[in-house]
Amino acid sequence: MASSQAGAGAVAEPRQPNIIFFLVDDMSADLLPYMDTVSGLARNGTTFTDYYVSNSLCCPSRASMFTGQFPHNTGVETNKGSDGGGYQAFEKHESRTYAVALDQAGYRTGYLGKYINEYPVGAGYKVPAGWDEWHVAGGGGYNEFRYELTRYIKEETADDKPLDPSGGRYLVDVLGQRAARFIERSREHAPGEPFFLQVSPFSPHSRVGVKPGEKEPRFPPARRDRPKTQWPAGEFPNGDCGGTDCDSIDVFTLPAFNEDTADKPSWVRRDKLAPKLVKELRKDFRNRIRMVQSVDDMVERVLSTLTDEEKRTTYVVFTSDNGFHLGQHRLVRGKSTAYDHDVRVPLLVRRPAAGRHGDLVTGAVAQNVDLFATFLDLAGADPAVRDSRDGRSLLPLIQGRKVKDWRDAALIEHVKPDPKAPGAPDPDADSLKAGNSQPPTYAAVRTAGDLYVEYEGEPKPEYYDTVADPDQETNDPDNARTADLGKALDALRTCGGPGVKDCWTAAHLK
Repeated sequence: MASSQAGAGAVAEPRQPNIIFFLVDDMSADLLPYMDTVSGLARNGTTFTDYYVSNSLCCPSRASMFTGQFPHNTGVETNKGSDGGGYQAFEKHESRTYAVALDQAGYRTGYLGKYINEYPVGAGYKVPAGWDEWHVAGGGGYNEFRYELTRYIKEETADDKPLDPSGGRYLVDVLGQRAARFIERSREHAPGEPFFLQVSPFSPHSRVGVKPGEKEPRFPPARRDRPKTQWPAGEFPNGDCGGTDCDSIDVFTLPAFNEDTADKPSWVRRDKLAPKLVKELRKDFRNRIRMVQSVDDMVERVLSTLTDEEKRTTYVVFTSDNGFHLGQHRLVRGKSTAYDHDVRVPLLVRRPAAGRHGDLVTGAVAQNVDLFATFLDLAGADPAVRDSRDGRSLLPLIQGRKVKDWRDAALIEHVKPDPKAPGAPDPDADSLKAGNSQPPTYAAVRTAGDLYVEYEGEPKPEYYDTVADPDQETNDPDNARTADLGKALDALRTCGGPGVKDCWTAAHLK
């Protein structure tokens, strides 16, 4: 698998480069065109057009990134500890994340923002192994204005572990400020050493506990990005949508919006969305676009903190833990499906200024389980350790090198959360009202030209030829391809266990 390129030229890569990793929450690919700074990472960078998450729920997806393993191998399958997921299921993996490996390789490490669902933020909070700075918000971060933020800096506050109130400040902005200070402190406390900085805002995730009639938007932008006609602090009459007039943007332009679902599995079939609901979704879409303007500002702020020398030796990675839908296939709001809007998310990597120049685009099938190996590869880790999990390093693809025998298929998993599981409400739970039912438990295979899904309780699979039908509108469960894809899924859904194929081998269909 080779990358396409424009004006690329080979230059020696820096040894142990700095790494900045932006991980946003619930960002569907349809928001990227409205983000100038983030889109600009493609310049002298690499764009992955076929990057898929292993699971479209926050916690299982993030666990896959941290460990390089699929949910069936991490055991983190939902967002709640009482339901086989959350921090309770993930905590045992903290000694084996990429943070630990990078720390051992000599990196100064920092984590900011959202961590793992149900991680307890309170007095005496735990700082997981491998992190030199720890600035993490709890569930209050979803509303962006009312939260507490840890402030652990190994060299300065390790003894008292401060916990700071929000003071009404917009969380994305605060994370940008703290990320810039992390870079400045790294020069002070670890001169000459590489750093790894992960910034994980909650945006553009919705607020939690939205009630009818509230003025505060379901998707809360920074006040400067809201319509000035409704919010005095707004800087533009219709709000900031990245240079596009917000009032000209409509949700019905999303592929497969409100499409006929008669051909779909039973859980998807539903009546056409009513005009009132479409109006609500239009408002949601515009507010999600307004929300990511602060993310774009944050990325710009962090990158502007780098010195020219740091730019020469720094990789910048941007992606999301999952996508989101707003009316596609008549699904109201959520992200739990195997359709592209929920699992195929942006992945852009800006290479160091001292590295290879030119804009590269690769259609290699990549997954979030590859990030563990990629970060270790950048740090120069032992290949035996780097390749010991389910994914493989994306670095050769990032650098535009030809890669033989790359994977053919991505595995996507989903365990239907139990709505009756004890504990606080799941912030990722889809509404269970009629017209927005959750999918049953499923497993899926995504190739360069196919989407194949097997649902628990459904007599037939779901299949799309994604070359002829890229928006997954015409289900063809009796297609001849389903036999081979079913066999491939059988191998993938159990891969990595005792006596079965490892996941890398299982991802090769030929």
